Amino acid sequence: MKERNFIINPSLLACDFLHLEKSLADTVGAGVEMLHADVMDGVYVPNISFGFDIIEKICSVVTVPVDVHMMTVVPEKYLERLRDAGAYSVTVHSDIGDADKVAGILKDVRALGMKAAVALKPAFGAECVRDLIPLCDMVLVMTVEPGFGGQRFMERMLPKIAAVRQMADRDNPAVSVQVDGGVNVSNIGSCAVAGADNFVVGTSFFRSGDLPRAAASLKAAAEAAVGGISAREEP
Repeated sequence: MKERNFIINPSLLACDFLHLEKSLADTVGAGVEMLHADVMDGVYVPNISFGFDIIEKICSVVTVPVDVHMMTVVPEKYLERLRDAGAYSVTVHSDIGDADKVAGILKDVRALGMKAAVALKPAFGAECVRDLIPLCDMVLVMTVEPGFGGQRFMERMLPKIAAVRQMADRDNPAVSVQVDGGVNVSNIGSCAVAGADNFVVGTSFFRSGDLPRAAASLKAAAEAAVGGISAREEP
């Protein structure tokens, strides 16, 4: 198995919004390489999160890329706004329209200078993004139902992660495979072995009590799991 860089990507839904700037500084100071921001419209998912002004303020004070996950029915309306806010990447869901519509949005994201990603809810199989992978920089496999933090990791999503990784290796090897939902130190290794390299972590990170140790432990667990597989494959 080729060497991969594992990215720990804290979900800002779980941060301390009462002291947002300090929470951001502490998070980046923990050594993470990316931040994950969920935008929810109350329609695609039964919840509402923060908007573009907050994203812009976040981007203005952090030194790592901000990865924006659009849990919305019409993300295409807001792509220029996201670019102006400083978003590094934009993820849209595979089921917000037909394949041509989603492909068009991914192309527009890239044309605006951002990285493009497509997300799969638990009910949708890897085959739903087969034709979109060449247009993507990342594919997100949801390991919980989108819309709320603190849910339990769905182990049955592991074969989907592996299937996405296999398709990406064939059609666009540069694609990153992200997992989001219930990821913690006990299951991150299984995700890494399946083929994930970008791990969205929420409560397991922010409620750890020691952010640098949490980030290091999560990354070490992913590396150890894949390292163990590689060692067993050596002649």
